[in-house]
Amino acid sequence: MGSPARFLALALLVGSFLTTPSGAVSPPILPPPPVSGPGWMFDPTVVVDVDLVIPQSSMDLIPTYMEAERPYVPATFTMTYSEGGQVQKTYGPWAVTLKVKGMYGSFRNLPAGEKAGLKIKFPSGRRPDGLKKFTLNNMVQDGSMVREVLAYEVFRSMGVAAPRAGYARVTINGDYFGTYLNVETMDNVALPRWHATTGHLYEGSYGSWWGDVADPFSGHYEVDEGDEADRSDLAALIAAARSPAKGWLARMHGVADLEQMTRMWACEWFTGHWDGYSQFITNNYYLHADASGRFTMMPWGTDQTFTWAERFNNSPDHFIFNNCLRDPVGRAMYIDALRAVADQWLAFGLEDLADLAHQSVAQESAGVDDVKWFIRERLAEHLAWAATIPPAPTGLVARIDGSARKPSVELSWDRPRFAKSVPRSLDHVVEYRQDGAPWTRVDRASSKSAKLDGLSPGVYTVRVRAVGKVADSLPASVTVVVP
Repeated sequence: MGSPARFLALALLVGSFLTTPSGAVSPPILPPPPVSGPGWMFDPTVVVDVDLVIPQSSMDLIPTYMEAERPYVPATFTMTYSEGGQVQKTYGPWAVTLKVKGMYGSFRNLPAGEKAGLKIKFPSGRRPDGLKKFTLNNMVQDGSMVREVLAYEVFRSMGVAAPRAGYARVTINGDYFGTYLNVETMDNVALPRWHATTGHLYEGSYGSWWGDVADPFSGHYEVDEGDEADRSDLAALIAAARSPAKGWLARMHGVADLEQMTRMWACEWFTGHWDGYSQFITNNYYLHADASGRFTMMPWGTDQTFTWAERFNNSPDHFIFNNCLRDPVGRAMYIDALRAVADQWLAFGLEDLADLAHQSVAQESAGVDDVKWFIRERLAEHLAWAATIPPAPTGLVARIDGSARKPSVELSWDRPRFAKSVPRSLDHVVEYRQDGAPWTRVDRASSKSAKLDGLSPGVYTVRVRAVGKVADSLPASVTVVVP
């Protein structure tokens, strides 16, 4: 069995376990899109050999310090893939252009012989399996050399668009520079795997250090796809997210998929992505707008994951996250997303994947024991925190009362059994929505019943939560048809 097949077989094996640590039923998660095209090389069991020839005229243009401009310079690219001592694929030699990448912590001086990160552009007609760009991360901040592989696996498995990754051994002008992460570039080749349309892809970096996060034209935002001059979609998102007026969730529903975003933030916490969007720096993330201007988020730069992150962080730069948590329904979405990741955490098989990826980089890796320790401890930490949250109500029943001019929905349920560690609550909240509409939360209900009046005809999802001091419970839900 070839290496990619081994990885796929293991992924299917670990994905077959359905352990749910919280004991609750998780909402359905969209599976990652199928592998196609260049997908074979974005597999942590695959190590390709990349040979670059950079003439001195190009080397003289490559910056030696971080703040300098990063021009693309001419070079020659050759790539081979061998398995079992036999060459399977060969690309090049091709004339390409490349530039160095990396910022605080990861920038390296290539002309001085240091292991710099690289971006490579391929000309039309000379693209390995259709790729326009190669992104080669130097992994100098990840001694294990497996963190990015594992983190992106978590995001993708939770239905959050994220790159795939394999490895590349890189030689420059005959000198071996080490093993790099060959991470999928999120451009108009990769994005259609996740999105039917793309209006813009914005890369956000370093919070307000690089520019006002509230200004769509500031240095915080780099346009990777789409019209650089027309940023009206981003301006609309920022305006809706920052507005203090009532109805925040309903306004945001038109410009952002908050359920997707809360999954993104939950994955950031679980993977210990302290350098991501929902953490204090507000860094290493993408905002993707479809053709209608509705946004989702994507992770990036996950080389310092599996260390730590805060479940709730109040940095003013990530106002979408902050205002989502201030809204009761938005906060519940985030808590639900944390529970959903917890319920799948064992099924990801991350410790096994860490060992598998480590086999590709063992000679240069510092080991994966600390990463595996974090994987175990993260779930234990979450379960200890979740033990302070009320359980979901049970026995939810909905009945239509048609005696009035407009039918009403009468709800009844059984109070959950509280563990000794959970402060008891007599209050419950009711949330409802029609398909495709934002959630509406009504005032607190009594301990066992509630009534919804004035609903227009249609099909509704109605759910009830127990109110807790730390967080509200998972919902009990029911489908209701209002005539």
